[in-house]
Amino acid sequence: MPHRDIHLDFNESIANSTLQGINESEIAGITDNFVQVHRGITAMHGMGQVQFMNLPYLDDTLQRVAQEGEALRQQFDYMVVLGIGGSGLGAKAIQQAAQGPLMPGMPLDGKKGLYILDTVDPDHVNHVLHALDLNRTVFNVVSKSGNTVETMAQFLIVHDLLKTKLGSEAFRKHIVMTTDAQKGALRRICQEEGFKSFEILPGVGGRFSVLSPVGLLPAAFLGVSVYEMAEGAIRMDKRCKVQDLWTNPAGMLAVVTYLLAEKHGRKQLVTFNYDENLQAAAEWFRQLWAESLGKRTDLTGKEVRSGITPVMAVGPRDQHSQMQLYVEGPQDKMVMFWVQEKFNADFKIPNLYPDLDSLAYLGNKELSEVLLAEQLATERALSESGVPSFRLELYERDAYALGQLFYLLEMATAYAGGFYNVNPYDQPGVELGKKYLYGKLGRDSYQEFGATLARTIKDKRYVV
Repeated sequence: MPHRDIHLDFNESIANSTLQGINESEIAGITDNFVQVHRGITAMHGMGQVQFMNLPYLDDTLQRVAQEGEALRQQFDYMVVLGIGGSGLGAKAIQQAAQGPLMPGMPLDGKKGLYILDTVDPDHVNHVLHALDLNRTVFNVVSKSGNTVETMAQFLIVHDLLKTKLGSEAFRKHIVMTTDAQKGALRRICQEEGFKSFEILPGVGGRFSVLSPVGLLPAAFLGVSVYEMAEGAIRMDKRCKVQDLWTNPAGMLAVVTYLLAEKHGRKQLVTFNYDENLQAAAEWFRQLWAESLGKRTDLTGKEVRSGITPVMAVGPRDQHSQMQLYVEGPQDKMVMFWVQEKFNADFKIPNLYPDLDSLAYLGNKELSEVLLAEQLATERALSESGVPSFRLELYERDAYALGQLFYLLEMATAYAGGFYNVNPYDQPGVELGKKYLYGKLGRDSYQEFGATLARTIKDKRYVV
């Protein structure tokens, strides 16, 4: 069966008598700007920048990851990713889309177990490490810089644990590393200790790395086809190469969100996801969008405080919690629905009480039919309340669809960065927090930050 494209339906973003949305004249007014942004990204890519666009085309990398992932599948039942932020969220999104939520200690039923350890909460780390059979587990340490505090702390603990439990030689096959090709602490450790390693391109930041070995090696371990993921991303790349805004889904997604935010005050983007197994993908998008677009200054150095705040909601359960705020609260939100047409399983609801009006209407309907009705009803209620929305429509969530989805959202983020005239590939606000963290933990060259933080803590007076 041929693969289906992801589509963007933004009918409920277009203004009418009740809906406070955009109009075609606003889209026409930004079209020239889009063409310039599109040309700028294309030119930067041609000069060797925006390297995430290269990832689906790296056949040698795909082949090696597929082969090594299969080899790890043959050796181990579990993989634990030691990585945080962009180093873990992509793998988490792939695992959940392929298998559903999985926690250490749950029966695998013939599946491979992939867990993302993206916290230094001691109780959680203890639970994960003690729930797994270390003899059947490989740890994938993911950090491009090799400086990530949380990941390095986890690595040191795991290194010591494995060496103690498995022996000074046998433990080495239980650790692989995904890091910079030439520099950083992890690269040095790989060279000195002989751990198997995978490379992250220098120009690919963590939040844009899901289609690199960062996301692909865990995918291959699970048995998810990295070739089909790349094929889906390439299909989306071809759709996004066109300068015609009306046929470029990533371009139009960026335009709709930018116009709603900057022309209509819709500064919060709610991702209302109606597929439980894509919730981790929504988490991945939240980081991508927030870290890429939330910038104090633009490319000229002017202070702009740009950004659209991403919010997560899950359908249908958040219809019973957050919807009240969205419908009657501040008119500062737009909603992006994620919907899926095909499910791997479905249920026909038994017609057990035909004489009860409150139940009879459900009889003989498919559960997927109820889920779709939930989304459509929510969309309509928002529209009548003046809240604009749009839909990303997936046919299914296979590897091809995931490749499309990841690439679509990455390109939309790059386009939106162009509209805001900011650098979507850096994160100076995050780096400042890291400096204070290093200082608090006593790392050399960061003593000044540690001293400042200590004074701040000491001077706290307003505590009840």
